[in-house]
Amino acid sequence: MKKPYVFYTSPPDGPYPVGVRTEWVESRGRLMRLLVWYPALKVEGAEPYLFLNDKLGTAVAGSAVMDAPPDKSEAPYPLVVYSPGLTATADASVFYTQNLASHGYVVVSMDHLDANQLDLVVREGNWKNLVRFFPRMLKEFVIGNPSDTVLVMFTNHFRKTEFGLRYRPQEVRLAIDSAIEWNEDTSSPLHNLMDTDAIGLTGHSLGAWTALLLGGMTLKQYEGFYACGMDINQGCIADHDPCRTEFARSLESPHALRDERVKAILPMAPPIFHRRVSENAGEIKVPLLFLTGDDKRWEATVSRQKEVFYSAPPPKHFVFIQDTDHFVICDMLMKSRYVLNRLRPPKFKRHFHEKAQVYKDYSVAFFDLYLKGKEDAVEILRSSDRPFVRQAWCEL
Repeated sequence: MKKPYVFYTSPPDGPYPVGVRTEWVESRGRLMRLLVWYPALKVEGAEPYLFLNDKLGTAVAGSAVMDAPPDKSEAPYPLVVYSPGLTATADASVFYTQNLASHGYVVVSMDHLDANQLDLVVREGNWKNLVRFFPRMLKEFVIGNPSDTVLVMFTNHFRKTEFGLRYRPQEVRLAIDSAIEWNEDTSSPLHNLMDTDAIGLTGHSLGAWTALLLGGMTLKQYEGFYACGMDINQGCIADHDPCRTEFARSLESPHALRDERVKAILPMAPPIFHRRVSENAGEIKVPLLFLTGDDKRWEATVSRQKEVFYSAPPPKHFVFIQDTDHFVICDMLMKSRYVLNRLRPPKFKRHFHEKAQVYKDYSVAFFDLYLKGKEDAVEILRSSDRPFVRQAWCEL
């Protein structure tokens, strides 16, 4: 491999040094990598770990030290689980996960089944769907409907996995189960490090939609809806409702994916696949914060995110970030030598560190308020006077 391009990401701004460790768990016959960021003791002379991605030709230089001893002086710390987007890896957003750890959180992220599968867009004959539905995809892009554009691009994957329902919620739940086991295991370095009664869930893109489902957004079926009788293998996948998939119909109830252990959810730019949003979003039972950009063509469809926000019960928050697209949260993409780096829109790199600060400030404030009970954190969530914050809505 050629020497990777190194991107020096936004540094953490919390009071704790950060450690990171790798754990492996078995998930349906494969080993799934989990990365754990946590408050750590300072290790003199230790170099921060360099996160490498061979397929992207990228390395992200963060601040976390691999296998640094945990700082248990103020443990237990709340647990936050991070689900990355489609094809993204557990270290896709180093600045985001390490910053939460520096503020007194244990953060667990994972390599989902689709991690690093950059060829999903053409795998298993999906190129035929790209040709067949290209006019539809072009139309959606022009009118600013990126969520449906992505569905068309990855048609075969979403058909095979039924919108990711067949593996992503289960893998997030496994990450939570594993963290609880480490916390109870006297032989683990993570023993008694976490407050497993204070669990938050966050995610980006497809991981954000997963967070909504585990936070209580339901999969209610509605007879008579125009797409409910369609075979998922027919027509354009974007016209189907995940509530009508075989997986959804097999659930004991529309609420079956809800994880009662999750106390707050922070989805970042989720594509909303539901065709009947309001009824399903009205079932969310935990505090909610959306962090999303305002780019109409390169960000998940904002109108559908707003529909979820309006339909969900309070407390709820929505932060709209100016001149921000879907990829800003992924610092692993910032310096790829391959074609993705050349095709990305101009806004992708501009003012990254200033925009990253928005993600850092509001995520910490949200989890401080709802997992640590720091009531003064609500002032940040109500504020829209930070650079690149276009709007901030707060309903308590």
